[in-house]
Amino acid sequence: MPRDVLLEVGCEELPASFLSPALADLERLAVDGLAEARLAHGPVRAMGTPRRLALLVEAVADRQEDRVREVTGPAVKVAYDAAGNPTNAAKGFAKGAGIAVEALERTATPKGEYLLARVQDVGRSAAEVLPGLLGASVLALKFPKTMHWNGAGRFARPVRWLVALHGEEVLAVEAFGIVAGRRTRGHRIHAPDWVDLARPRDYVSALRERVVMVESSERRGAIESELTRAAATVGGTPIRDEELLDEVTNLVEWPEAVVGSFDERHLSLPRPVVVTAMKAHQRYFALERPDRSLLPNFVMIRSGRGEGAEEIRRGTQAVLRARLEDARFYWDNDRKAGLEARVESLAGIVWHERLGTIRDRVKRIEQLVEELARTLAPKSRSLAARAAHLCKADLASEMVRSGKEFATLQGIVGAEYAAAAGEPPAVVQAIREHYLPQGPSDPLPESMEGILVSLADRLEALVGGFRAGLEVTGSQDPYGLRRAGNGVVRILVEKRLRLDVMATAAWLDGIFEKAGITKAPSTVEFGTFWGQRVASALEEAGIRHDTADAAIAVRPGDPLDVMARARAIDGIRESPDFEGLMTGYRRVANLLRSAPPGEIPAGDHPMAERAENFGAKAEADLHLETKMARQAVETYLQAAEPDYGAALRHLLGLRPAIDAFFEAVMVMDEDPGTRKRRLGLLAAVRGTFLRIADLSAI
Repeated sequence: MPRDVLLEVGCEELPASFLSPALADLERLAVDGLAEARLAHGPVRAMGTPRRLALLVEAVADRQEDRVREVTGPAVKVAYDAAGNPTNAAKGFAKGAGIAVEALERTATPKGEYLLARVQDVGRSAAEVLPGLLGASVLALKFPKTMHWNGAGRFARPVRWLVALHGEEVLAVEAFGIVAGRRTRGHRIHAPDWVDLARPRDYVSALRERVVMVESSERRGAIESELTRAAATVGGTPIRDEELLDEVTNLVEWPEAVVGSFDERHLSLPRPVVVTAMKAHQRYFALERPDRSLLPNFVMIRSGRGEGAEEIRRGTQAVLRARLEDARFYWDNDRKAGLEARVESLAGIVWHERLGTIRDRVKRIEQLVEELARTLAPKSRSLAARAAHLCKADLASEMVRSGKEFATLQGIVGAEYAAAAGEPPAVVQAIREHYLPQGPSDPLPESMEGILVSLADRLEALVGGFRAGLEVTGSQDPYGLRRAGNGVVRILVEKRLRLDVMATAAWLDGIFEKAGITKAPSTVEFGTFWGQRVASALEEAGIRHDTADAAIAVRPGDPLDVMARARAIDGIRESPDFEGLMTGYRRVANLLRSAPPGEIPAGDHPMAERAENFGAKAEADLHLETKMARQAVETYLQAAEPDYGAALRHLLGLRPAIDAFFEAVMVMDEDPGTRKRRLGLLAAVRGTFLRIADLSAI
């Protein structure tokens, strides 16, 4: 009969950030291992707390499934002699496969006829298979940082015990020099004694009786309930913070809330400063009134229950008091110094050894904001330029440079300083927004001033990074260039802004050049990198990869424009004429690719020809149809919103003329003049298509 399986690794407290990835890894390793071992099973659950990683697998079969494997052996021509008798090669192969020579079969392969053995693997018992499988899963777990333990592998923290049960039987699992048993431990303080587990299904309830909620979902729900209950005692509600909730869930084994308070005078500090003082180091939850103003209270979640709450409250209040006093000191000193002084102090902070200081960087951002505003939002130029001037000032503030938890407030506290100094609201908002987005799910800047400064900040980092020779290879992106590029694409596409990033990068490159910053060698060019960022955005939008390649190959600079062209191409790909057109276009592209460059006329010469100058009717017809198509395409593209779909549908009408041309004439004619004219005509056809995309990529 199938039986449940339990594996538990007991250890010293794991860092909160290690727990969730380790549990996901453990579940994946178990599922893959059971499948490879041919052991049928029911649901698989990984669960854990800071002191344990556990795996519960329901209804694991008692035996492996039998299977028949096909094993290919030597070639038939070497397996038998001239008389048809098996050679040593055939006999050795049969012996290795565990079958008689007479049972060998033959199979045809691209390389000829070979011997084939059908080997039957009889399933072993689960009790034989599971110990090695589970032990290997434990040793294969990956962590950001590990230590050697008992000279038998690496783990994040010292391993103290192992539990491994198959039904009521203990499995002979061994790892880190520890032999598994059925004994586990409850809460370190409230239930520290060993307890024997009778069977896997008792695991969760047995630990709950010993003050441990082993399932993360249960702990998270309990924390949310405790937060709501505790906040209500002081007339407030907890400020929702998913990141903090996840972290605290992985810090405790039995959550219980303790409410604390602090001096109301600290509420005069900016809200982000007060909330950060609670969260960043202490993992306290801030509380607010119904009008969303902060309460002079907080909730901390301890791991345990019952006595000691008052001592914990006094201790947490004392720690927070010191944090808030630090914040008050930084805030007052920074306001006295003023933002302009902090901007000039940026000259003492090196941005990059090849790119100068952060003050140098701010000057480039200011110049770029002016350039971007000229085309994107002239009315926002003045306020955006002021925001650009002040956007990095907080990096020189005592609040951010303290090296403590307030360093995470860069950009946010800068906006607070600007507001306190009386800067216009649009400038304050732009400073706050210019770090957005920092990730794929982050919100975008809302104000045009914020958009301009955010774009300038990222583009300066990108162009400067490539000028300094910073590498972006594979998954490695230590300077965040890939993230910056993705942010630029998101802003331009989602805010529907038209900007040629390639042209802007060239303009900014000139600024670096004038400053005497020479270009370092790089294995990846900016244009290639940018094309990859746009392609990634198109893929996420559901655009087919070859459609994306076709659109990017022509003009990759403006991602909104690339997106529009790609969607238009995808829109006509199902048209019955599209495949026929593609066949003709490929012939055009291939002929031009193989022709000597000197034989293809430059410029618009073929289109300027009079129709009567073309020798064959098909040639004259293609000339006329291409000329009319080009005029129509230009009309569609010159509109305020280019209609690429209409332009492509018009180009579909070229198919009959292209087909007739190839049927009637020989492009590579012996006469040089005729050959050159016809190649020029094909170049004009291709050039008309290239106003939208390079369809040869499809």
